[in-house]
Amino acid sequence: MSDTHEDVLSVAITMLTPKPHKTPAVIGETVERLLILYPDADPERMKADLLQHFRVRTLPFSFLEDRNRRQPWLDKERENIKWRFWDRYRDHLQFDRRLAAKTVDQLGELTDLVLDRLGNPRDLENFDRRGMVVGQVQSGKTANYTGLICKAADAGYKLIIVLAGIHSSLRSQTQERIDEGFVGYNTEDARTNKTGNHWIGVGKRKRDVSAHSLTTSAPNGDFKTNIADRVPTNIFGSDPVVIVIKKNVSILNNLILWLANKGELNEKGHKTLSDLPLLLIDDEADNASINVSKDNISAINGLIRILLSLFEQRAYVGYTATPFANIFIPVLTAADFEKLNKTVQVGDRTLDAAIGQELFPRDFIFNIQPPSNYIGPDRIFGIGEPEDDEEGSHENVLPVMHEITPKSNKHPEGDNYPDVFPDRHRKDGDLPEYLPDSLQNAVLHFFLTCAARLVRGHNRQHSSMLIHISRFVRWQNKTGELVSEYLSECRATLALRKNSLEPRLKQLWEEEYMPATARFIDEQLVEDPNIKPMNWEAVRKQLRPALDRIRVRVVHGTPSKTGDPLHLPLDYNEYDGTGLFVIAVGGNKLSRGLTLEGLCVSYYLRASRMYDTLMQMGRWFGYRPGYADLCRLFTSSEIIGWYRHITLATEQLRQEFDRMVRLGSTPDKYGLKIRSKPGVLQVTAANRMRSAWPLQLSFAGELMQTYTFPRRDPDFIRANYEAAHRLIASLGAPVTTGHQYYIGRQHYAWREVKAEVVINFLLQYRTQQRDIEPQKLTDYIRKQQADDRLIHWTIILKEADNAINPEADFDINGVITPVRTTFREAAGANPRPKPGQPVPPARVSTTEYIIPRGHIISSRHEYLDLTTAQIAEALTNTRTTRPAATVPLGDEVRKQRAPAEALLLLYPLDPRPGGYEHATGVPMIPVMGYAISFPRMKDDRRVTYLGNAQLAEEFVNEDEDELDVEADDLVSRDDE
Repeated sequence: MSDTHEDVLSVAITMLTPKPHKTPAVIGETVERLLILYPDADPERMKADLLQHFRVRTLPFSFLEDRNRRQPWLDKERENIKWRFWDRYRDHLQFDRRLAAKTVDQLGELTDLVLDRLGNPRDLENFDRRGMVVGQVQSGKTANYTGLICKAADAGYKLIIVLAGIHSSLRSQTQERIDEGFVGYNTEDARTNKTGNHWIGVGKRKRDVSAHSLTTSAPNGDFKTNIADRVPTNIFGSDPVVIVIKKNVSILNNLILWLANKGELNEKGHKTLSDLPLLLIDDEADNASINVSKDNISAINGLIRILLSLFEQRAYVGYTATPFANIFIPVLTAADFEKLNKTVQVGDRTLDAAIGQELFPRDFIFNIQPPSNYIGPDRIFGIGEPEDDEEGSHENVLPVMHEITPKSNKHPEGDNYPDVFPDRHRKDGDLPEYLPDSLQNAVLHFFLTCAARLVRGHNRQHSSMLIHISRFVRWQNKTGELVSEYLSECRATLALRKNSLEPRLKQLWEEEYMPATARFIDEQLVEDPNIKPMNWEAVRKQLRPALDRIRVRVVHGTPSKTGDPLHLPLDYNEYDGTGLFVIAVGGNKLSRGLTLEGLCVSYYLRASRMYDTLMQMGRWFGYRPGYADLCRLFTSSEIIGWYRHITLATEQLRQEFDRMVRLGSTPDKYGLKIRSKPGVLQVTAANRMRSAWPLQLSFAGELMQTYTFPRRDPDFIRANYEAAHRLIASLGAPVTTGHQYYIGRQHYAWREVKAEVVINFLLQYRTQQRDIEPQKLTDYIRKQQADDRLIHWTIILKEADNAINPEADFDINGVITPVRTTFREAAGANPRPKPGQPVPPARVSTTEYIIPRGHIISSRHEYLDLTTAQIAEALTNTRTTRPAATVPLGDEVRKQRAPAEALLLLYPLDPRPGGYEHATGVPMIPVMGYAISFPRMKDDRRVTYLGNAQLAEEFVNEDEDELDVEADDLVSRDDE
């Protein structure tokens, strides 16, 4: 049945793709016709899969470029180019990989635009291009740059080098995808002369073009000089050549010397290669490639620049989901780098080489949005764009999170994981002897998910579980052994006619999985008609088959001397056509680029304060067709908080990017602007910023707001309420702020408040939020006083419109006045029930009051201090890019405010947010939050401080072992 389904689905997509409209009726007619040829096919499942396939929407991408450096060439050359590599790759994506036609079309448009911003390989002129493409974690960046490689080869680029991370496993996986999408044959099998058919991917479609690879997909298939000299491949020939290497000093040294040996001396005495256009793809461009100091050049960074300098025609494109460190790359003048030289040496071979321009993407930056079926951080952690609502509408967060609270005096019911996996465990420390309760629970969830996927017919698809608790090999090995033992116990228990495991699984299914699936369907959390309810009996029948298929693999690259099956390679290709059910235990190898196919359940407890690294560890982002409701993430409240912070910081970068696109700005100006944004420095790893240099922080045009509060700390909550109470009591009589653009209850407002009053409040207000630093905030406000800026503040005490909300007392002009608190739902909570309806249990934080989307403010509140005319102008400006807008963009609102004026909004919040209406042990004290809207200001006085001095405080307790692998250490090792 499953084989028939996959076959008929491919045929149906081929038939439907040319049709202009793929309505349910058209899809139904196509399925009915195919049933004549495939009578065993399931028509309802076919229709659901086809609807899902053609329902995917693409979102627009945007880009910044330096138009002064751009030399358009593609349009005039287009008719002379035969798009043979691209055409077969496009067909492969659409019909073999079954990507939606709209997604493939957009990829074609995007790669055209990127290619046109690279140099023309058919031209005799030299060129040097630097660019970057920013996507989302696990959103398909490899498919994106494979498309660019295909088009570049069609256009005339002869040599393509791909830098694929720092581990052999990731390099090997990347090579497999390049083989599938560009080369067309299995490079490992071809190199070893393995008998049989080597054609894969695009090679199964068309073989009218040839591409060659000097590396293979084997774990040891990286570049080797002796092999490159033996293979009959000419890099100056008519066919393109690809080389996929890891970022490793030894590998880069060997490649540079091998290439230089084929070059000629230029007028400066350096070896160069002419008539050999190079495209260099830097995958995970923020990892190991970065050098943020002009004076100290790291090994990997210097070698990449030397590699580029060998070619007279060169183009560098970095791909990353976390471009924080890339922003701090200095843009060098010619004087900075023209005299920089380095001796490259391997054995007795040496080369005096030039170190060229830095890797900052000075020519272009593309910001690509994933298609509508992508599940990203906003769907997991509840952070996204603010909606125009007064009471915090229900957030579209997927009910997949399991917050693990450690056992303590405050939480005696908590989990015992700190006893098993201490946060600061050492490499040679005592190893665990048992699994914590939470990990056993997570493994049981994986059993259920695998069984449920079998019920849904996913027999041939991979299902994976991630366990990430340590970077140390000893700890990973021991954890893998314990998980394997637990699996054996579960198999033995389940084999008994009467056992204790099946009732426990039944309870989990009925109390957790079934309600979650119902929410997915009822609230349409994802557009996926294949998500359908399943009863326990159907799942129960698949428990044994699912459990028997599960394997455990420890993924760290260190070979086992005993042949232990736990250390077999994680090779999904070996299970093509049958599907692999696997629990993968790992560390760094799982945190950077390596894809776990069909990832369903994640158990993640490894702490890190390096936020860009943390986001890359989020392997659970991506595409989950037909099983998003079955996915689960087990992690701690601390890690959840860090993820919310990095997600907000990423959103800041993207919002600022879009703003500068509207202004027609350039990559270098974007870099300068972002370097001054609050919170961005905190998300860049400390070892990327070792050198001390002055950093300048600006709050001009920013919206700063609180969104997380410790729920069960009454002293903390009370201190903030009292600080707000004192502030309001000192302000006197309020004034009116009403205007035609705001319909709702009149708020309490005070105008012309002095800056020092606001500063005193901010210094008294307590927060643990990482992007709110009261000292920097108040230092900035004070510095603007010298220019008569930020001297007049409007303070608004927000009162809710809803009469059922509880009240908080404030001293307003000498009279104790009840003010209705604002209702905000907790991230991950169920929707606020209608009167009389019960509240279903929600898996939300037990320790934190966290506002979804990271926005305490509604978009309509930010212009409460403006005049009707100012709001009208802001709305008019907004409609130049968003014609249907009814509310002005916050950026346009801040531009209307005079430099002397700023807005402070105070929010007394209902202490029981959505999902906690019946909670106990919660202090019934109003939770005070605030938002500050700063005006846009030119030439503001920025807060200056030394980068590493500030970051040292942030990372003072960080384990040295937790830092990213130093580029200088990437010599030949590949273990952790």
